Amino acid sequence: MIDFEAGKTFLTARGINLCAVFDCATLPGDAIRPMAATGINPADFRRLVLLGNGGSGFWSSLEAFGFHTDDPVDHYARHLTRRLLHEFLDDPPSLLLYPGGAAAPLLTRLGELAGWGSPSPVFVGIHPDYGPWFAYRAAFLVDLDLPVDDVAPRPHPCDACLDKPCLSACPVGAARWPGPSDIDACARSRIEDGSPCADRCLARLACPVGAEHRYSLAQIRYHYLHSLPTIRSYYATQSERSL
Repeated sequence: MIDFEAGKTFLTARGINLCAVFDCATLPGDAIRPMAATGINPADFRRLVLLGNGGSGFWSSLEAFGFHTDDPVDHYARHLTRRLLHEFLDDPPSLLLYPGGAAAPLLTRLGELAGWGSPSPVFVGIHPDYGPWFAYRAAFLVDLDLPVDDVAPRPHPCDACLDKPCLSACPVGAARWPGPSDIDACARSRIEDGSPCADRCLARLACPVGAEHRYSLAQIRYHYLHSLPTIRSYYATQSERSL
């Protein structure tokens, strides 16, 4: 039996408290192209579902579930998505876009369409309620007539922030508004010896929007330390090419 509302309640109890449903027939071209580039035709399905977390509930649920793989965050997101499809949607024809490579370039655009994320000075999207403390966890295509969300525009949170403490909190002045922020300066500073930004973003921590939903320090350190090897590898490759 299909019970999408019960499925969303199940996910919310496990920290996946953001859900947006799009009609595949009305997706804009800039949302379709990243899928088409990988050979995926969204017209083969009726809906695209985007799942995310706002606040720290997902991490708490993950800790209770356990860190069973080298990539526990994505592993748990896939686990919950499979349970949603099997237990609440009766195993319909579906295709997981993310976690994985197919939808990675698509997530920011879908977040904008869902009203979740707008560009911010701190290199992550900013949610009207959760501020910079939200993330995309899964996206999938499904051949069901799930109810499509009607998204009302909301003001950009940074426009109403008069002090913008994130700008002065960044030790290298990489956070800027209006943007674009200097991601190269940010990344280079993070891999310096003794960098205060190696395992956290001081600008992000200073953001007052959604501060009550801030991730735990354990979660913050996990995500930022997880990204350091990729950043170091990138700049090492750039240095080799310049020789």
